[in-house]
Amino acid sequence: MHITRMGQLGPEIRKARKALGLSQTDLSLATGLSIKFLSQLETGKADNPSFANILDITRALGGQVTLDWSDLASSDTPGQSDGDGA
Repeated sequence: MHITRMGQLGPEIRKARKALGLSQTDLSLATGLSIKFLSQLETGKADNPSFANILDITRALGGQVTLDWSDLASSDTPGQSDGDGA
């Protein structure tokens, strides 16, 4: 699964879960997350899942997470001076 927008997350999780023949109950047991949360996530109703939750789900589905920061503007780089001499 290759996700480039948060809006893709839920549908891709559902697709991967179903491809593995897992129910939401199975995924809930594997991750420790509630069925309600997983359902909300899959339907786009979970506003802001934590990175830890995404990692747990990805691991349970046998996937991996790769972060690509190349799209961030250089002014968003952590630790970069903003020019005020601080």
